[in-house]
Amino acid sequence: MSLSRIINKTPLVNEKSNVYELTEINSQVINKIIQSRFISEGVFGIEQYSIDDYKEQYLFSPSFEKYPLPPYQKEWKFDLKEVMIFELILDKPNFQPLDINNFVDLFNLELHSSVFIQCLICKRTDASWRENAINSYKSYLNGNDFPLENKFTLRLQDKVLNVLTKIGNFSTKRDRIDEMESKILSDNFRFEIRILLFDDNNVDKTISELQKTLQKLTFFNEIKVKTVKNKKNMLNLIANREFQGHLVNQMLSEQEIYSLLSNNKPTTVQKVELPNPVKQQSITKSLEGSMLLQRVTQFMPRGENRNVEIDDSKAQQINQAFKRVGIVQKPLKINEIHQCSTLMKVQMVIPSNVTYSAFTKKLTDIKSALGNENISIEISDKPDTINIFLPLENRGVVYFRDILESEQFQSWCKNIPLPFIIGENVNGELMFGNLEELRHLLVTGATGSGKSVFVNLMLLCLLLNVPPNELAMYLIDPKQVEYSMFNGFPQVKKIVTDMNEANKLLESIVVEMENRYALFAKSGVKNISSYNKNNDQKIPYIIVAVDEYADLVMVNPNVEEHLVRLGQKARAAGIHLIICTQKPLADIVTSVLKSNLPSAISFRLKTSQDYLTVFGKGIPYNLLGKGDGVCKLDGQLKEYERFQSPILTLVEEDEDNIYTELKNLFKDVQLQNNELPVAETDIDKLKRIIATTGELRVSELQSQMGIAIGKVSDLLKQLVDEEWLRKEGRSYVINVSHDELVKWGSGT
Repeated sequence: MSLSRIINKTPLVNEKSNVYELTEINSQVINKIIQSRFISEGVFGIEQYSIDDYKEQYLFSPSFEKYPLPPYQKEWKFDLKEVMIFELILDKPNFQPLDINNFVDLFNLELHSSVFIQCLICKRTDASWRENAINSYKSYLNGNDFPLENKFTLRLQDKVLNVLTKIGNFSTKRDRIDEMESKILSDNFRFEIRILLFDDNNVDKTISELQKTLQKLTFFNEIKVKTVKNKKNMLNLIANREFQGHLVNQMLSEQEIYSLLSNNKPTTVQKVELPNPVKQQSITKSLEGSMLLQRVTQFMPRGENRNVEIDDSKAQQINQAFKRVGIVQKPLKINEIHQCSTLMKVQMVIPSNVTYSAFTKKLTDIKSALGNENISIEISDKPDTINIFLPLENRGVVYFRDILESEQFQSWCKNIPLPFIIGENVNGELMFGNLEELRHLLVTGATGSGKSVFVNLMLLCLLLNVPPNELAMYLIDPKQVEYSMFNGFPQVKKIVTDMNEANKLLESIVVEMENRYALFAKSGVKNISSYNKNNDQKIPYIIVAVDEYADLVMVNPNVEEHLVRLGQKARAAGIHLIICTQKPLADIVTSVLKSNLPSAISFRLKTSQDYLTVFGKGIPYNLLGKGDGVCKLDGQLKEYERFQSPILTLVEEDEDNIYTELKNLFKDVQLQNNELPVAETDIDKLKRIIATTGELRVSELQSQMGIAIGKVSDLLKQLVDEEWLRKEGRSYVINVSHDELVKWGSGT
């Protein structure tokens, strides 16, 4: 029994069954079975023997489920030679549903024959069936009409289909289907139905009538009547009220069971709604996530399959340009040609008598010869080769949805705590990032470069891929419009548009960082990852995104101190910074700040000096704008990686609708209350220092406060006005009680 349960995920047979005699089989009887608290622990079922107007009806259950019905010791014994045996089988995979708006009422059909019907039911509670159903459903949406249940053969089917679609240059993708998703996300019940007929003269007619009636339930799936060949084995299964091991994945939803076995659905049973996919898990990492992703991305446009045709003549034009400007006399050997949505990359072999600098010195002449000022040249990753980048005349579009749904991203992000999408590199390969490893990120780009689009999709990617109770976002938006679309996501705790409030927010986050380290020390761990593994009450990662840092620091220079402190030590506490600016001036993005931002992403900037400020040196590319970017990430093998970032939609008016629909997916999410500590004000800090140290000399207080000496004098005057201090001659004297000093000295 235990071994069969492990193999089949459900019981095959009860060690002992209770049998009860019924007066009628209806929806209320079915409801008793389905709603049993032991429905996943044993085999339940209904049996009926009928001939003309005579009926015997029974309900059976495992021994631990008892009903207030007349018990009956009923055992079935049938003569092998007298019966024809049939069973009802789903024609297609279990994720494809029947029509639940019609009802067959199987046990009350007039079949004009001596008939025995046995129905076995047990709920599937293991995760494997749903995971397999999701994979089959995804394959079906990608065009596989007959997805197999075995994951290895299913993977082979998908690979063959991908090859065929590429060869034929056509798309087979389907739109998501609510009814299939509803069945997968509902409770599903393993079922088997056996039918015995005793009248040889009416068998064909009876089966024909039965099959015709069952057609009422035909929808994406249908039920077929199948002849049982091994009658002896089936009679033993019937007598033992036992499931067949190989039909473990033949399942119906609750609604389908009512449609098949009764003539209505009882009012006590609520209609199954699609559950919210993100109550406690991220959309893409939950078990249902890979399928529920279809619900998330249905609001987003996807790109068409691009038929990439590489124009070899471009490489010949490059060789002619090199010859024309006097770098070489013979054409260079072409090593590789790659093409992405934006660029063509041509890798060429440099002759032994030509240096790389010969190309860079005459880059302007090369651009002139080719009539394109946006050509770039870089050192290749292979010896004696260079890469030449040519912008495509017709740039393609990289859609966020396509990358989010891609198998590469879904596989990569499973064990990544803070995953985000970077885009498509010059080889046409997808690029992803992990903010936890990168620590913090500097993002720059002039107006129209694609910076804001990139950062917004980075934040959206985190919202969709991190469990809601493990993420808290604080967004600082000096322009008041860049982050407005995130207002309403429960993970977005605050969107700050006032720069003085932004300073207080950063102060509070610094205090939160210190509190977390104190908690880690008390718990004997070093970082947020270790703490969350050992505690049910998880601490959320905190993401602080500043849209326009230059504007912020001009209004309130004190914010740099807080950001530097966070940059130095916040990573292990699970606090990460995303600092963005259009104007990476050296006096704004200071060396102290930049030293704590080891990873940088830049889009098109106005001057070469701006790139020098961001990266510490110039870049070998002439960026095109509109999402053409370059990144220098901590731990990246190649110094610079050029990429094209994705967009959400080309239609600006649709963007608000997409964000609104995405927020609806989170509407029922209940998050734990993790409020930031209130940052200590300057006046409170001064009271604490005085109460703790007794110090009243302005110069010493200024040193401990870390603020301008004039500000300290103003604060002392304020304490005099409050009568907390009093002035005696040129000195200050404490003017409050001992209890008041104890209160401030203890930090309360």
